[in-house]
Amino acid sequence: MTEDYFWGVTLDKTKSTEVWDPDVKADPNDTTHVFRGEHTLLVKQAVLGPEVEDDEVNVIEVEAMGYKSDIKFPVVVLKGGTGHSQCVLDLLFPDPPVTFKLVKGNGPIHLLGNHSVGTGEGMGDEEDDDEIDEEFEEEEEDVEEEKNSVDEKKRKIAANSNSKGGKAPKRPKIESEAD
Repeated sequence: MTEDYFWGVTLDKTKSTEVWDPDVKADPNDTTHVFRGEHTLLVKQAVLGPEVEDDEVNVIEVEAMGYKSDIKFPVVVLKGGTGHSQCVLDLLFPDPPVTFKLVKGNGPIHLLGNHSVGTGEGMGDEEDDDEIDEEFEEEEEDVEEEKNSVDEKKRKIAANSNSKGGKAPKRPKIESEAD
């Protein structure tokens, strides 16, 4: 089971770097955002703020965990005053931490997406497994009972046929008009 949350961050000249790492708590007394399980971040959109100056190029770079090492690439390039003030993204980050950095321009650029937390519920609970096993056994018993009922009906039909002399019933002769 997963829980999904709306996620967003704004990068500008006053705050040019943001690290997404939900496992780290800044204040040990703060229990408002205690999540357990696996975290994934899906960044869906980048939106340029309306106060960006015309012809100002803004670039956001992401540093994240790659297969063998950390990787760092620009993922958003937006230019003020062009009429294209947003771009659609489809960036999935399955492992924190992820660092977003405004490497060029003054922003603001708003990044939006979904933060998913896998809670681990429904994933192999022993009680759930026992209930599933019981349901499966009940279904098997029902199927066996139906099979036995059908077999019993076949035996009765066969016994009735044999008690009438064991011969197949005679069919009436139909005369055709051609005769």
